[in-house]
Parts: sequence; structure tokens; C-alpha cells
Amino acid sequence: MNIRRTIHAAVAVALAAGGLAGAPVAPPATPAAAESSTVASADVPRPAGYELAWTDEFDGTEPGGTGLDTHAWYYREGEKAICSNSPDNVSVAGGKLRIALKRQDRNGKQYTCGGVISKQWFGYGYYETRAELWGDRGFHSAFWTTGLSDSMPDTPGYKGPNNRVNEIDGFEIDSHAPTRIAHHSHWFVPRHIGNQGGLYVGPDSSDGYHTYGFEWLPTEIRYYVDGMLARVQPYAGPHGLQSIWLTTLGYTAPVDEGNLPGETTWDYFRYYAPTDGGNDAAPGSAVVDNGDAGYAESGEWKDAVTDSHEEAFGFQDRQTRRSDSPDAAATWTPELEDAGEYEVLAWNPSFLATGHTAARYTVAHAGGSSDVVVNQSTAGQQWVSLGSYRMKPGAGHGLRLTGDTSGKGTLRADSAMFTPAIVVDNGGALDAIGVTGSGYSETGTWSTSSAVAGWRDTDTRYASSSTSAARWTPELPESGTYAVYAWTPVHESNTNIARYKVVHNGGPAVVEVDHVDRWTKLGTFAFEAGAGGYVELGKDTGVTGNLRADAVKFVPVPAADDDAPAVPSDVRGDVYTVPDTGDAVLTWHWRTVHEPDLVGYHVYLDGQRVSWKPVQRPSFRMRQMLAGQTYKISVTSVDSSGNESAPSRRVPIRIPADTRPPAAPDTLIGEAANGMAILYWEQNSEVDLLGYRIYADGELVTTGDPVGHPADPDFTRLGFPVHGLANNVEHSLEVRAVDLSGNESRPAAVAVTPLPMNIVGIGDEGYTEQGAWTPSSVRGWLSSPTRTTNVTSATAQWHPELAVAGTYDVYAWVPNHANSTTAARYTVTHAGGTGITDIDQTTGGNQWILLGRHEFDVGTAGHVTVSNAAGRGYLRTSAVKFIPVS
Repeated sequence: MNIRRTIHAAVAVALAAGGLAGAPVAPPATPAAAESSTVASADVPRPAGYELAWTDEFDGTEPGGTGLDTHAWYYREGEKAICSNSPDNVSVAGGKLRIALKRQDRNGKQYTCGGVISKQWFGYGYYETRAELWGDRGFHSAFWTTGLSDSMPDTPGYKGPNNRVNEIDGFEIDSHAPTRIAHHSHWFVPRHIGNQGGLYVGPDSSDGYHTYGFEWLPTEIRYYVDGMLARVQPYAGPHGLQSIWLTTLGYTAPVDEGNLPGETTWDYFRYYAPTDGGNDAAPGSAVVDNGDAGYAESGEWKDAVTDSHEEAFGFQDRQTRRSDSPDAAATWTPELEDAGEYEVLAWNPSFLATGHTAARYTVAHAGGSSDVVVNQSTAGQQWVSLGSYRMKPGAGHGLRLTGDTSGKGTLRADSAMFTPAIVVDNGGALDAIGVTGSGYSETGTWSTSSAVAGWRDTDTRYASSSTSAARWTPELPESGTYAVYAWTPVHESNTNIARYKVVHNGGPAVVEVDHVDRWTKLGTFAFEAGAGGYVELGKDTGVTGNLRADAVKFVPVPAADDDAPAVPSDVRGDVYTVPDTGDAVLTWHWRTVHEPDLVGYHVYLDGQRVSWKPVQRPSFRMRQMLAGQTYKISVTSVDSSGNESAPSRRVPIRIPADTRPPAAPDTLIGEAANGMAILYWEQNSEVDLLGYRIYADGELVTTGDPVGHPADPDFTRLGFPVHGLANNVEHSLEVRAVDLSGNESRPAAVAVTPLPMNIVGIGDEGYTEQGAWTPSSVRGWLSSPTRTTNVTSATAQWHPELAVAGTYDVYAWVPNHANSTTAARYTVTHAGGTGITDIDQTTGGNQWILLGRHEFDVGTAGHVTVSNAAGRGYLRTSAVKFIPVS
């Protein structure tokens, strides 16, 4: 059964009528419908705070249960590692997705493999699959999320904008080590940044079906295997809507061919979206984004862009601001409709380690001003609550951001939101100046926990007895309907059955919740003005575990209804191009919908929703659109009951063709090697870069697709080899950049004369190790693998086979990593004795470093040994070369 609960029924029907290819058009269903009897017996616990939003149970699209739903999935294509991805290797049968592994020559590879990539995009949430993998050597299976780009060969049919932002590896498993489950993440904006995870030794992935899941949270990623938490990886990276990938590759030679053809089988994929976390815009919310009339700056600010690439996602788009000036300030002044209590939130656009560690937000309110200091580098890309305050219309109230002198880093600014809300904290209600007052009370025995933080990182309260209770009584300004939320802090000692009783106009309602470290919605209820209603926390007799109390908030909302809001009208789009960077920017515009319960708009590109949360203003912008393509844009409106209108008229927008070539590559350096030249250059900054073509003596040597990748600047810095060149002859080498439209730059040229020399890499016969060494993810010379050890007594040696005695310059390629040793001792053993050079492997490397000029005899007696002279950190190895001096 396939459930597509990502689009409201009215939207789904309209899109289906419009015949949009790839649109998820099946009508919504209840989450329970996904739990078929065949899956329930293998079900495992899932983290709280989510609801099923999208699933494919792989029941097939044809009679008999066969056929992949190609409206929902792309086939993975292209060549990778030692295999060619073929759609012929992907099938659906027996309620399973099946990926075949074959010994088959195709497109220059000896094996075929495959995978699927979702056309639907997903953001924060919980992802889960159940799979049985292959157990014979040679293959690599993965369950992962990343975006798409026309520069990627995996999906030739994708012609949308570049949304390759983040990659989270829910698992990577090599078939020769079926119990070793790798969990990693890395991201691609503003450049490629790795976020090293690790290996989890779990069940044998080939002995039957196992369940794998991961939570993508603003501040961390949590990985699960068979319902058990296997790893928590801090620093989740940027948030952007991404596709899910289910793939198996031929990856590591030699391949065990004894049981081929083989297959991996996948029972389902399910995405669970976060439930209402209480920080979304509500009717009456005022959002001020940078660039709006209510936003102002002082001091030196600029767009948050690195090498033409936007650094982070803001609330409504990727237009954010940054400053390194100590006197910089940004202010947000809302247009509030009424006086009252408002929760003030700031969107933290910084997922970067360079974010300011003490960003001071000053809230100006009816009682004066209140300061809240936020570490922008760890707060996650999300709304950060600054508290609840009494405010009134006018220019005197709002929010100001500065960098506190106690911190350091780049200050970043995006949006501020002011939402009507009455918050009662465990110390009392936050009154007009944000300090404690009345409203919170307890019965029984309660204690303060400073170790478990609550809303705004304040202390929480806990009790173990079922006779204890905590009560939050708001002073509501007017009668009406309120959405009620409780902040539910997580702790291992908590009860699994916390009971919240909401006393409202219709009588008491009891809600049982699990704790999820955020606002948990208890429901929407009608209350009279004043203090007659309340929320009470308790538990039944005999229930074990602690109660934990923090805060409850009441957000005024219109009464729930089933009527969809009006359809946005006058939708239009405009495009402007940035020739210097190759960027094409598409902006939607539409007429504002005036309805009292409206919370925003969703934006669609060719039927695919491209907005994560409803945007507030009647415009939306996307960058890196593909030149020469025609897109159809539409908009829906969304109300506080979750109703979404039918889509607006689909408006075609053509992106202009691009005929301007990219700039010539910069800082080209040519290096001689034995029978070849090595080229190094700086990555181009154009956002539409596809790669590079290399020419030797006027002939193209990189046949097929251009080499390199816009998300991998290290490729050009680690060297590209041009083979088959005669020694002692000068050769002319050129590098030309190529963009997505096929435009080729002017050449960057260099002359190189290859020379005889000896180069020993870690895969060569002359390389040996003593002690325990392992492969490293840090790339070495020519992007080759490196080796590493944290055993301080371990050593490695490079022995060249020297055909001629004489003088040689000896170089080592030194890999860099922050956790490397600060004193890698390279000892050169030569005809005259030894020479020692200590090199810091944490900085200044990723290049050849001269170890000295020495005399050597014929044969293998001369060599280089590396050891860890610092006695700490990781020692890493790549290549060593011996160049004869004439």
C-alpha cells in the first residue's frame, strides 16, 4: 500500500487532474493504514513526537503486486565504484523492493547494481526502512538522504534546481562485514564539510530482515538499529528538503561471484514528520524577515555567501545576513495587531561552527527589556524561543541582536516571529517583564532538577509519587479557543505514561504523552476568560517513573473547521540571472489571502512542494535554477486547522538560456611525475559548474563527462593525473571549466616535463606497516585512500626500488586532519645515515613536503619511516616520492 499524505486531498485531486508527472497524487490516509499485518510482527519501537507522513510499502503498481511506482521514485543510474547502476536491476515483487547484483559487463564496468531515489523531498523527521542485505564480499548497501542536481549522473531525468544540501547515511554496510554499520553525515553548502560518525557493530544485516531508522533533528542525528539507539551524532548540518536513497553498489574488489546474481530486498520506506512542536506560526503571528520593512541594521553586514554559494537556510528562503563587526546590530520591529502577551522567537540560520557563541537578543516589551544569550553555533537551524512578554503595537517593541563580548564568531541574522501566547512556567507565569509570577502550583513532594533543562534551558521539577501533581493556571485575556502545549523534558527516569488533564469549557480532557524535549500539543480547547481553566500533570497509582514538570503555553486560535482557505490568486514568477556566478533566481509572487485563520502558504514547483513550513509573505525565492528549463509554479494557502487550499493556476516560467562560459580555472600548477603530469588548481565558484575538461598537447584526455564536482573542491587541490606522457619532453597541459549548459571556459595552461622518479603509495609493494593500522576517510595524494593509527608505537615504511645510485630529493605527501598527531616523525634512511623531519599533520599539509636531499645506493636499502613523536593523536600515511637530482 502506498500512502502519500504530503498533499491535502484538494491539492492531490487538482494535481491529478492537471497530469503533473511525478506528483504524489494518492489521497491521504490515516497513519494506521500503513501498518499492514505482514509488517506488524516485525515492528520495533519508534521515537515519540512523529506521525506517518509518507510511505511506500512496495506492494507494486501492477496486478500481482509488481512494478515500481515511477511517479514516486527515480531509478539510480550512472557508474559508481566497480558497477553500473541499471534500472533493469530494480524490481518490485512479493511486497518487496528488490535490487539485483550481477556479474555483467555494462558501460565499462564488470558488475551491475541499482537503487531508487525518491521524487518526494523530506526534511526534519524520522526515517525508517526494513531490509535484508547481501552477505557475500564485494557490495555496499546504503539507506541515505541527499538532494539532487543536474550535475549528478545518478538521475538523468531530474531537471530541477540544485537542492543538494545535506547527506545523512542512515546506514552504509559493506557485504564483507555485514555486522559493521556505518553512520555518517556531511553537507555541501557552502562547501563540502564532513561530519564524521562511526561504526556500530550490530546484527548480521544479511541473516534476515532488520529495521534501520534515523531522526534528523536541528541539533543532532540519532541512529537506530532494530529499535535500539545505536549512535547520537551532534551537529546535524544544514536543513534542506532532500530525497531518500535506497541503493546497493558493487564497491570493493575482489567480488565473491559464487552466488551471483544476488539481491538486496527492502520491505518498505516510511517517513514520519514531526508533530506540531508549538513553534510554528499561528493566526496573529507577526514574522519579520531580513529585507522586510520592519528589519534594520547598523554596522557592517553582508549577505551570508561564500564563493557565490549561500551559507545557510533562513526561515523563508536562503537569504540570510552575517557580520564580523563588533559594533554590528540587527533589529526586528513587528506590526502587532493587538496588545497582549507574545512569545518571541528568532530563526537561527547558523549550522556552522563559525557561528557566534554569545549572540545577545534583547527583547523590548511593555515592562522594559530582557536579554537572552544564544550560542548560534550549537542552537541548530530552527526557531529559538526567547521567552514570552507583554507587548503592544508601535515602534517601541521588538527585538535587537548584537554580539556579546563574552563570545566570538560570526553573527548571523534572519527572521523574528512574535506569536500570541500565554506561557506559564514552573516558577510561575511570565509577566510583562519576563519574570516569575503566579499561575504554577504543586501538591505532594517535588524537587528541582538543574541537570534536566526545560523551556529556555531553565530548571525543571520532578516527583515520583502518584499523589503528586503540578498545575498550570493561565490568566486568559479573553474567551475563545486555544491550542495547548506542554514542554515535556526527556530523562531516563521519566514515566512513560505522563497524564495531562486539561480543564476547559467542555469539562476535563485527559491526554497521555511521552516526553520529546519540545512542546507537545495536548489539543485545542475552548476556555473562558480569566483563570477558570488549567492543566494538571499527574499519574495513576502503580505507574512507575518520575513526573517531570516545566511549562505550558496557551496559543489563541480560531475554532477548528474543515473548510479549506481560499486559493491564492495572481500568481506570477520572475527570473533574474547573475552572469558572473552562473546563477538563475526564480521568485514567485501572489496576492495575499485575507482570512482570520490563515497561517501561510506552500509553494510548488512542477507539483513538488518546495517549502518546508508555510511561508508568511506573498513571495518565495529559489536560486540555482537550471538554464533553459521551463517550470510550472503554483501556490496554496494553509490555515490553522491544517487545511490546505487547492493549488493556484499553474504558471509556466522559462529560465533563460545561458551562453556565457565560466571563468578559466585559477592558479593552475603542473607537477612532473614518471610518465605523467599532475595538475592542481583552485575550484571555480560558479554555482552552475559541472566540472572540467583536461587537454594534453591539444588533445582531450578526459573523455566522457567532465571530471571533478562542484561540491568537492578538494578534488582540484589533491591533484589530477594526466597519464601516458613521455619523460624528458615538455608537454602543454590545459584545464577548462564546463558549466551545466555545456559552455566551456578559456584554458588555464601550464607546461610540464615528466621525469623518471620513484613514487611509493600505500597500495604499492614497497609500503609496509608495523602495528595496528586501519583505513582512513581522509583522502591523500590524487584523492587516494590513506591509512591511520592511534597506536603510538606503530610505524610505516616506504621502500623504493632505486635503479641508479645518486642524489635524490625525498618528499612525503602529508594528509591533514584536526585529530592527527602534531609531530609525525619522518626518518629518511640513506647511504650516509639518517635524517629526521617532524611535521604537524593537523595543519599546513595536503601537499608534498620536502624531507631533504640525500645520497642513496641502488636497491631497496634506502627508505622512509614515519612514527608518532608526539605520543598522541592519529598518525596518517599517503605517498612518498624520490626524485633524482641531475
